[in-house]
Amino acid sequence: MKILRTIETFLPYICGPTNQAFQVSNRLEEKGIHSPVLTTYCDVDPGLPHHEKFSRVSVFRFRHQLKIMRYCVSAGMLAFFKDFDILHSHNYRNFQTDSGFFLPV
Repeated sequence: MKILRTIETFLPYICGPTNQAFQVSNRLEEKGIHSPVLTTYCDVDPGLPHHEKFSRVSVFRFRHQLKIMRYCVSAGMLAFFKDFDILHSHNYRNFQTDSGFFLPV
């Protein structure tokens, strides 16, 4: 099983939703359920790697083409919205959640 997780910003930026996304993915990975995180470079150093692991969690960051307040449009992420059983989008009113809702699976 693969549970794809999306969030507009992720570690090393720390906030409640980021910590929640990390904890859920890390515990799922511990149980053998693949749960990668797709995120953007919003609020983090743009020099961070595109792919990185935190504990057991694979994190993929995508550049955003447009940022309106906290709405970070990251079109490069869309090609990765495939081959998953469940899509868990953290937060609301963001490009990642909107894309998961509107794109056909």
